[in-house]
Formats: sequence, structure tokens, C-alpha cells
Amino acid sequence: MVPYPHPDECVPPPSTLTASFQPHLLLVEDDEALGRNIEDLLRLDGFQVTRVADGAAALDRARSGGIDAVVLDVMLPGIDGFEVCRQLRGEPDARNVIVVILTALDDTGSKLEGLEGGADDYLVKPVVSSELSARLRKHLENRSARADEVRRQRLQAIGEIAAAVCHEINNPLAAALGTIDLLLLSHGMPPAVERDLQQCQAHLLRIGQIVARLGVVEDRTVPYVGDRQMVDLKVM
Repeated sequence: MVPYPHPDECVPPPSTLTASFQPHLLLVEDDEALGRNIEDLLRLDGFQVTRVADGAAALDRARSGGIDAVVLDVMLPGIDGFEVCRQLRGEPDARNVIVVILTALDDTGSKLEGLEGGADDYLVKPVVSSELSARLRKHLENRSARADEVRRQRLQAIGEIAAAVCHEINNPLAAALGTIDLLLLSHGMPPAVERDLQQCQAHLLRIGQIVARLGVVEDRTVPYVGDRQMVDLKVM
């Protein structure tokens, strides 16, 4: 097993945006009739939708996980949409959720406040449902592509480190095994010494097997110490 730092919490999960993937949206809209209409249209476009009517409920639901994107009104009871967005961006478990603000506020100041607060997009009501769906899917595809690239870079880094480790260990390992082989061929060696050398040989061969696994290392990890992870060579 080779320890390496735990992935950055800001890194999105690996790509799951396939033909069978149904993104889970959190719709935050306090107007019951409008919220029901948007929810129905999004469902028809292939999204799974959970709808809440205020900012506090939106934060609670987003923090519980399983949400891919938030469609967020601004003028909400209690916590407004701008503050909801800012708080989501500060949450480790929700900071990567796509946030699309959908509001009647069409002034430049509101748009800047939403985007500077961390929103991925800002749409003004009324909006055509096909445009909303298209923007949501585009943002999800972009997030998926970023996740794939991060994963590719991680695997490349792991592979390069593994190759360097293999090279640095194999040379002295081969020399040590060669020395033991020569010693075991000598005559008149006490049985206890021969037994110890054979044990050393077995341990070194075991090290060689572990090093060989590094050549096909994959991004599969198990907990190590604290918040660190390590590659688990036992599954390879």
C-alpha cells in the first residue's frame, strides 16, 4: 500500500452522466403554482425533482447529499436565494452542486450579486423550460468532464510515482536476492543460518510481488491515518 494525500474536497465526483443517469434537481420556489409547473416540466425533460419553498429547507436538503443541481429563486421566505447560494459554496458536501438562479430580478446588480455569490448561471423569469433544461444539462456535462480530467490526472500522477518507486526498489532488491542466492549455494553453512537466509529470501520475494503490483496501480483507496487515504494494493 502506498499512502498519498486525500483528494481535494473541491474535486467533483467521477463522471456519472450517462444515458441512463437521471440528474436530481432541488427546485427552490415559494410560489406553489409556479413551482409545480416548473417541477412538472423538468420531470418531463428527464430530471428527478425535489421541491422546497424556502431557503432554510433548501440548505437542509442540499446538505443531506444526493443533489446534482439547485434551481434557486431569490425572493424567498427567511433566507433569500443569494444567501442560500453563498452558504452552499461554503459547505464541503454541497460546494460542487450546480446552482442556477431563476428569478424575476433582472437588474444588473442582482445578476452580479448572484454570480459573484457562486451561482453557475442566472436566468430571468419567465424562461422557456427547454432553455432551463439545456443549461442545466450543459453545466452537468461540464462538471462531469472536469471530474474525468481530474481523475485522469490523478491516475497519471499515481502511475508516475509507482514507476519511480518500482525502479528505485527493484535495483537494490535484485542485488539483495542475488547475494542471498550465492550464500545459499555455499557449503558448510549452519542450518540455523541457512533457515534465516531462506526466510529473508521469502520476505524479499514478497516485497518483489508488492512492487510488481505497483505497475498496475489503480485509483482505489482505503483509509490510512486521519483524513489521508492510501492506494490498496491488496485488491490488485
